Amino acid sequence: MRIFIKNYVVMNKFIICFMTMVFGCLASHAQFIHDLQGKPYMEQSYTEVEGNPFLINSWADGNIDFVNGKKTTIRVKYDLVKDVLLFQHKGDSTVMYFVDPVKGFTLTNSFINESNMLPLVFSSGYPVIDAQTTASFYQVIAGGKTQLLRHYRKKIRIDQAFNSATATKTFEYTDIYYLYADNKIVRIKPSPKSILGAMGDKLGQIQSYMKSNAINYKSDASLAKLFNYYNSL
Repeated sequence: MRIFIKNYVVMNKFIICFMTMVFGCLASHAQFIHDLQGKPYMEQSYTEVEGNPFLINSWADGNIDFVNGKKTTIRVKYDLVKDVLLFQHKGDSTVMYFVDPVKGFTLTNSFINESNMLPLVFSSGYPVIDAQTTASFYQVIAGGKTQLLRHYRKKIRIDQAFNSATATKTFEYTDIYYLYADNKIVRIKPSPKSILGAMGDKLGQIQSYMKSNAINYKSDASLAKLFNYYNSL
């Protein structure tokens, strides 16, 4: 009888431990969304416009972080005209807007000609500047206390020849670098003069680093190394 009771107690402890592990595991994954809510994306404003409004015209695998702390993984496109992220509905491939606000996203296996960073990491929540809002996305070239960001934009350009009734519409691409530090964001040029001006508090160390390392100011990966060094000082 004592043996039976002892085994019963041991078994109960085992079951309780097992259930605790199961519920803990479930809780840790509770923030991951499998059934996304979205609203249809309409492209009527892009009719008769040459080119495409996207950063990457094909669907790309993305890891999505929402403002509410939830996450998901899904194929996405980034509309540079409207500055919004879109996803492809898994059921019928309908193009959708996210209902929940997106904090940031990472394109894990996609390349773009404009940047040699991999993966491509984007974030929002920065102060208002130029035409951007706090919901606008920036590519994070370098994170940390002083961040180097890059904002991509496309707008619809309309050209009409003199004495012609026909107008041509095209997507015009631009991108701008920004510096974010101390809750402030400003434009910055990827040039030695602008960068040294931004890193003036560590001028001697940065100048030594620049002399010892070949900085390619047209390479995001090279700029990232420079900013990461500065943030480590």
